[in-house]
Amino acid sequence: MKIKLNCPVCDYQEIEGDTCPNCDTDLSVIRMLKELPQVENPVRQVKIAKWQLGVALLLLIIGIGLGVIGSFIFLQPQLHTLTVSSPNPVISDRPKLPVNTAPVTAKEPPKPITYTVKLGDHLSAIAEKFCGKGTSWQVMVKANPQLKGRENDIDVGDVLKIPNCKESDR
Repeated sequence: MKIKLNCPVCDYQEIEGDTCPNCDTDLSVIRMLKELPQVENPVRQVKIAKWQLGVALLLLIIGIGLGVIGSFIFLQPQLHTLTVSSPNPVISDRPKLPVNTAPVTAKEPPKPITYTVKLGDHLSAIAEKFCGKGTSWQVMVKANPQLKGRENDIDVGDVLKIPNCKESDR
């Protein structure tokens, strides 16, 4: 049994074929849709309870919090140590020693010490090795300006100048 259609273009009534005899509009798609069987039980909408939404939001917040905490713990660069010298000189009551006014002969400046980077080295360890515990890696960057901007990315085989640590502490 064919359903009789009305043309949506020219409003021609009771068309039994797939084209409108008045305006030649193709009605095959409309006919297929009309002939589809009716759904007896419509799909139920899934109802989300308030407690389920609350649990989901709580888990989301916990996940974001753990991500932030993890990034602070694991992705931070090495901690920087800061050596602060006294801003005011210390005055002592000891008498001053006489100053030797003998002519001083010019000394040869000491040859700079160099170090070749090995696998597993990092600036903090190299600074502590040559300048003592608690020495900042920034001492090494000051003596090697080519390291500026790549402090955490030194290459094996790089030759680094070792600073005079007594001068660097000032």
